[in-house]
Amino acid sequence: GGVATWEEDEDIGQDEGDGLTWVERAKALAVEEATRLKLAVVDARWTRGKLLFKVEHENPEEFTVGIEECTMLSRALGLRLDTAEWMEDKAYNLVVSTAGTKELLTREREFLAFKGFPIMITTSAVFKKKTEFPGNLHDVSDEIVKVNQKGRIIDIPREIVLEVRLVQDQTKMNG
Repeated sequence: GGVATWEEDEDIGQDEGDGLTWVERAKALAVEEATRLKLAVVDARWTRGKLLFKVEHENPEEFTVGIEECTMLSRALGLRLDTAEWMEDKAYNLVVSTAGTKELLTREREFLAFKGFPIMITTSAVFKKKTEFPGNLHDVSDEIVKVNQKGRIIDIPREIVLEVRLVQDQTKMNG
């Protein structure tokens, strides 16, 4: 391995990326890759061993960014960081997320990854006198999405589930 050039690397808190050449370069790469995918990087920071990038669509009024786009950017950026000479022996976790709250869960692996996270389930038909079910994602099967509402588990039939959306901020539950 090379010589550790940055002693302050060990010291981890808010964005420590200022003045770190490799972080600046990583941010530039992120912007490059994002642009290729028609995304805009709205926040970039190096914190607690993570390179965090928040993205939105370059035309956010018309398009929302989902997990799919984040994954695409994460893959593309990951490849470039892995092959960048200046990254040689840097240890980091790459995290790409969206700036918006329209995080729709659609695939099994997404449901698995976000168990226990705050979600909003919207149903296509009235169920238990409601069409919106905020709570924490408890479990998912082929037939049922289970949502935990303050300790009470509600089983919602999957055929009436329109969308399962990640709620990033509890205060936006009604918005």
